[in-house]
Amino acid sequence: MTPEILASQIESQNFDYYLKQMMDKVPDDIDKRQGSIIYDALAPAAMLMANQSLTMGMLIREAYIKTADNEFLDYRAVEHGTSRQQATFAEVKAKFLDSKGNPIGNVEIGDRFASLGDDPIFYKVKSINDDLTGILEAEEVGVRSNSYLGQILPVTPNDELSWSEIIEVIVPARDAETDDHLRERLLASDSWIAYGGNISDYLDMLSKISTVGGAQVYPVWNGGGTVKLVIIDNDLRAASTELLTQVKNEIDPPDSPGLGYGLAPIDHMVTVVAPEEVTIDVSVDIQVDVQSDIEVVKPKIIEAINDYFLLKRQSWHNLNKLTGRGYSLVIYRSQILGEVMKVDGVVDSSVPLLNSAEEDISMIFNNQLSQLPVVGEVVING
Repeated sequence: MTPEILASQIESQNFDYYLKQMMDKVPDDIDKRQGSIIYDALAPAAMLMANQSLTMGMLIREAYIKTADNEFLDYRAVEHGTSRQQATFAEVKAKFLDSKGNPIGNVEIGDRFASLGDDPIFYKVKSINDDLTGILEAEEVGVRSNSYLGQILPVTPNDELSWSEIIEVIVPARDAETDDHLRERLLASDSWIAYGGNISDYLDMLSKISTVGGAQVYPVWNGGGTVKLVIIDNDLRAASTELLTQVKNEIDPPDSPGLGYGLAPIDHMVTVVAPEEVTIDVSVDIQVDVQSDIEVVKPKIIEAINDYFLLKRQSWHNLNKLTGRGYSLVIYRSQILGEVMKVDGVVDSSVPLLNSAEEDISMIFNNQLSQLPVVGEVVING
């Protein structure tokens, strides 16, 4: 019997169940109809016990990771030495220009800006770079800030400023971890204990850095004591230079490499890099049914292909399931075909070409190179 079945059985003991149990104990020569004295005396007790059944069912569900949710799942996570990944703030790079298009130098740390639109995103200046661009942090958590590039308006008055613009999202934000994702992490089989700088230890370190969306670990990649960490951001794209610097400072500060002043053990020389993004063009011939417009179907196919690549990047950092060592990722033409055929209106499709070739594309993962697949041009003929 599973906790879910047990909880359901207890919850099925409702008002009618308890009232019947008690009424069966009352002699038949006593009036038991609704409104009678005995009915009115027993009904409140039956209602109370029915509510207790619901409470007991909830307690059983919340006692196990597979069925717990919300704050109860958070407590179970703490018991397993981890916690829910919280939503983070996006960091962006912006330029500030005067009326002649020249950078200005009077923007200060703490100055506030806002995006355009009916529901603006507010930013605060975090630092100023040598080229007078600034690093701004969104004042709201979550992924909404990841998608805005363009003009921003000053909230803090600045007489010299004529134009300000976000030109790059350097550290994308993420939303708070969902119950399903946290539950999956807690239930994931892990035969190795994170300890003393083993691979599990580094993966555990990186999982606690909120700006890292995924990582691969390459031990002894350049001789004894060397470790290479390949990381992606919360948008599942190659990490920016700023993010690489941030993670390097936390794991193994560059001014004291191998001395143990970061999270890495003493004598571990840690290199932090981003993967090489591999752009893959996709072309496919399709046939739509007579009731569909191909121009309406095309955006849906492009979205399906983008979702497929996103799913692949989500598993980019997973260790080989069979051996628990190394990494493997292949972009399969047949799988893309399957996604295309799921689109409403598509009745037939050719096997897609990847970079104009009839071959699947395997990502390279070794001590020198780690690749990350991204969608290039999508050509749909029909």
